[in-house]
Amino acid sequence: MSGTSNEHYSMGMFLALSGVIGKSQDEVVKSLTNYANSVDGSLKPEHLTTDHDNCCIVQESNHNTTIFYPSAYLERDQSSEFMSRELNAPVFSFHVHDGDLWMYVLYVNGEIVDQFNTMPDYWDGDMAVEEINSWNGDARVVAKYVPGLSPAKIDQYLVRWDLDETEKKAYDDDEFVREDWQLLDFMRKCGLPYPLDEDQNIIGQTYSLLTKTPPPQASSDSNDDRIGKASATGDTKPWWKFWN
Repeated sequence: MSGTSNEHYSMGMFLALSGVIGKSQDEVVKSLTNYANSVDGSLKPEHLTTDHDNCCIVQESNHNTTIFYPSAYLERDQSSEFMSRELNAPVFSFHVHDGDLWMYVLYVNGEIVDQFNTMPDYWDGDMAVEEINSWNGDARVVAKYVPGLSPAKIDQYLVRWDLDETEKKAYDDDEFVREDWQLLDFMRKCGLPYPLDEDQNIIGQTYSLLTKTPPPQASSDSNDDRIGKASATGDTKPWWKFWN
């Protein structure tokens, strides 16, 4: 991928976030705490930096709330699903993978109602057409669950990337071109804050998030195996599907 259009944002990032529509920070923190407790973990207020392994950041804006998970957190789908059901709210599970792509799964009442990936065959070049198309995303569905959002405000994001056109913006008022950080433009259109500023200073409130769900591969696997492509065991299932 090309570099970002803002020098303050770095490349090669793995990001996991949840975006909760129509719920306050207090409501979201309570629900995330309940999720952590359900997997023998915990969520506790603590002054942390993003360098800390358990740093979780929560920020509310316009009655929407974003959760920025710890860097090695693999349960974004499970926690998003849990909160959507418990809070009876639309919840996005967002992911930026190694600076190469961004994607979301939208949950409502514990069910997937929409999903999108800028490069759906990233992990599997032989993915079936039906599976690829299942990641097309639908701006009309998203707008149905995000008050005040018009499909026309986001439908230009929901396209498969042509890597020969990486310098193209989806909309003239976007900050970013067709790259991983385009996710921030999408979140902004949905009214969701991003809890770090352009210099990576924390804006929201920090917590220590601990969960005890085992990783999808054995602990002897490298970190790249756990959060990247297929592991040395020959398992070709991408890591983000282990939790579905």
